[in-house]
Amino acid sequence: MRVRVIQNKCGSVGMCVKTCPDIFRFQEGSKKATVIEEKVPPHLEQKCFKTAGLCPNKAVAVFFE
Repeated sequence: MRVRVIQNKCGSVGMCVKTCPDIFRFQEGSKKATVIEEKVPPHLEQKCFKTAGLCPNKAVAVFFE
């Protein structure tokens, strides 16, 4: 599974950063989220998928391989 933050949809809410800090963080000098690790480790897949559903702007995209 891979994950990305769609930058033009990111509203800087930070739900992804709060929910799954092992994968998401805020960009330096910005409140927009970014991905630390695009390929999600198996033990974080469920948490990451849940995080995508919590994003109010639907800015977290999940891709299954």
